[in-house]
Amino acid sequence: MGGALVLALLAAARAGDPNATQLPNATQLPNATEDAKTPLFPPDVFSEEQRRSGAVLLHVLGMGYMFVALAIVCDEFFVPALDVIIERLEIRDDVAGATFMAAGGSAPELFTSVIGVFVSFDDVGIGTIVGSAVFNILFVIGACAMFSRTTLSLTWWPLFRDCTFYSISLLVLIYCFRDNRIYWQEALVLFSLYGAYVMFMRWNQPVERAFKKLIYKNKHGNATTSSETSVGTSAATGPMPGPSKPPPPAAKFRHGLLQLMIHTIDPMHDGELGKVDEKATQLHAIASLKVLLEATRPTAGGAGAAAAKHTAAAATQGQQAKETPLDLPNGGLAGDVQLDAIEEIGDLEEDTTPLDMSWPSGFRKRLTYVLVAPIVFPLWITLPDTRTPRGKGLFPVTFIGSIVWIAFFSYLMVWWANVAGSTAQVPPEVMGLTLLAAGTSVPDLITSVIVARKGFGDMAVSSSVGSNIFDVTVGLPLPWLLYGLINSEPVLVNSKGMVCSIVLLFAMLIFVILSIACFKWKMNKGLGFTMFLLYFVFVAVSLGLEYDYLHCPS
Repeated sequence: MGGALVLALLAAARAGDPNATQLPNATQLPNATEDAKTPLFPPDVFSEEQRRSGAVLLHVLGMGYMFVALAIVCDEFFVPALDVIIERLEIRDDVAGATFMAAGGSAPELFTSVIGVFVSFDDVGIGTIVGSAVFNILFVIGACAMFSRTTLSLTWWPLFRDCTFYSISLLVLIYCFRDNRIYWQEALVLFSLYGAYVMFMRWNQPVERAFKKLIYKNKHGNATTSSETSVGTSAATGPMPGPSKPPPPAAKFRHGLLQLMIHTIDPMHDGELGKVDEKATQLHAIASLKVLLEATRPTAGGAGAAAAKHTAAAATQGQQAKETPLDLPNGGLAGDVQLDAIEEIGDLEEDTTPLDMSWPSGFRKRLTYVLVAPIVFPLWITLPDTRTPRGKGLFPVTFIGSIVWIAFFSYLMVWWANVAGSTAQVPPEVMGLTLLAAGTSVPDLITSVIVARKGFGDMAVSSSVGSNIFDVTVGLPLPWLLYGLINSEPVLVNSKGMVCSIVLLFAMLIFVILSIACFKWKMNKGLGFTMFLLYFVFVAVSLGLEYDYLHCPS
């Protein structure tokens, strides 16, 4: 019903545009490709012949270097600055995760889209976002299922919520692409869906509770939200009365690529060298214990007092049996973390470790340090680290400066991708759909796998789908909206197979939901293999559409 209402608004917006009926379809223009605007990139230092002789490899290496640069500036400066903004504005965790943290994780795709609209005048941004979307929902989820320690159980509500909004967004996007022209009214409607998603997240828990009461009205017991049951409670104890705190946002556990490359030997190692992995385990366990104590805080009624006595008894028993591990939901284990570690919550919840610029030990780490130094040192000099007391007060400088650096790195990445693609006769849409999409999503892949190995499958899946909602409802329409308002003309979409790729993406989303349902909401190796297979099918079909091996029906 919501999707039908949005489509009706789009039709009304298109009907009210006086230029809508005067402009023919882009596919009907005889000189559509001849009149294409020239990209605003400087001339390359190498000639076409030199690039074909091997110089193009430098551009490919430059693209890979920009992938690392974007990951570092986002993880070490942009996201910490957003954390300070969230703290100063006192924004709820769920709203912050849907807004600021989504922007922090999807900033490379957003700026790639902006450059594709205003600089390169091609569909590289569309290809990157569509390719990144399918990479997130198929490859990332598949990797989480394949590399998790145990079989993870998924909660249906977060997946249902995010997939519903994502499906509506994709349907609107398909409607916008129907004539290969994007008008600013259409971009505004698509962008407004993001506002609707943020408002929904503000009231997510009450809506979830009401929805579950409606579904389970014939069953006994109170309806609880996924945030109330996913942390700090078990199936044996059931829902407990009293207030509860939602699980920490995924951004709290975002592992910086620089730290993983230099200061951690193996982030997924199970021994003492896996400090990042061990830190995540300890943080999750202590946060779970805190939620359990808050949920059983004594109230005016007798139920709260009884629950408090039960908790006190459990705490006493836990102190006596210090070797007993605490079972967390979805297969997570807290190991040796005890209730007396509650005192360390304040120190561990705020993971404010500043950027470590010290000279590491070991040949491999030192080599990595030297290779990333041209990226890290300019960032370290120009951007205050908001994780330090001095830098925290300068968060506006870090926030604005990070945006400038992300724009600069994205510009270089798209420029070199454009040169490499033209040398190899690969369309920009294909470069975005494959190489750029995977490159900009690798940091999220690493983070999601580590979080999934901690037993938090819901967080890994929700993060993947949630970032796609931001890409489709902000990364694509925001540049289109600005272009339409500035130039008073629609944005031309030149790719022949991109519309079918978006339709295929929607079909893949349905396959993901069906696959998870077929595996009974369990993330196991079979689900991971199925996700990988679907991803390579999508890439193969999309390449066939772009190279005219397959034909997209009109």
